[in-house]
Amino acid sequence: MAAHKGHIKAGGRTKGTLNKSTKDIREAYQMLIERNIPKLEKWLDAISKKSPERAIYILYNLSEYVIPKLNRTDLTSGDKPLNIKLPDIVIK
Repeated sequence: MAAHKGHIKAGGRTKGTLNKSTKDIREAYQMLIERNIPKLEKWLDAISKKSPERAIYILYNLSEYVIPKLNRTDLTSGDKPLNIKLPDIVIK
């Protein structure tokens, strides 16, 4: 039932607290990942033999869970934006 205006909520979970099912699933998933970390290098080696690009893609996607993404930052020199040209990188 929705709380009425001016009514103070009493009891229940505090804001931001996970429910028991969500907490249990996250803990189980974390244990699964931790148990398989030693195998990860072997799996990536096997994948990279057939498709190095795929192995890099997988590693890149996994890194998102370890290294936080940085916010985009615009570089300027005074009141003018910086224009930096990078050479094309070709992987063969």
